[in-house]
Amino acid sequence: MIYEVRTYDIKPHSMPEALKRFGDAYPARAKYSQLAACWTTEIGPLHQFIHVWGYESAGERERIRDEARKESAWPPAMKELIVDMASEIFIPCPFSPLLTPGDPGPIYEMRSYKIAVGEMPQMIKRWEGAIEERMAHSPLAVAMYTDHGPLNKFVHIWPYKSLEHRAETRAKVI
Repeated sequence: MIYEVRTYDIKPHSMPEALKRFGDAYPARAKYSQLAACWTTEIGPLHQFIHVWGYESAGERERIRDEARKESAWPPAMKELIVDMASEIFIPCPFSPLLTPGDPGPIYEMRSYKIAVGEMPQMIKRWEGAIEERMAHSPLAVAMYTDHGPLNKFVHIWPYKSLEHRAETRAKVI
């Protein structure tokens, strides 16, 4: 399993229109594969629209993207709303649940770290030893590391019912 995480920096005040256009075009793309997740940012880097697609392999990703591009409605007509965009390919950690569509949020905390070169295996091992205890307090949406894009990047994402729920949980686990 791999995840393509696409991050669009949207022009200020344009997010509602960007989401509408993406939503209007999505049925054409959904014929080939479903979104694994989709978020907008409110804290941290602002005006970001993040969508995540899961694939069994790089070959499947390429095949599905080629097929979807043949659709007249895909990709969404939103280029004038995008300031910048990035695509990263992630591999889920062995202990991570698969990222699947659902509604465990609506608040998600995405933490991202640059790991020293050669240290990712040790980082994953440390997390394997601690994740069960941490997940006793709240579920993990996904933990993953980059395979393509900025390398040595480790990301973990946690859903919460509210900002208060996040604060309560963080107070218990720190």
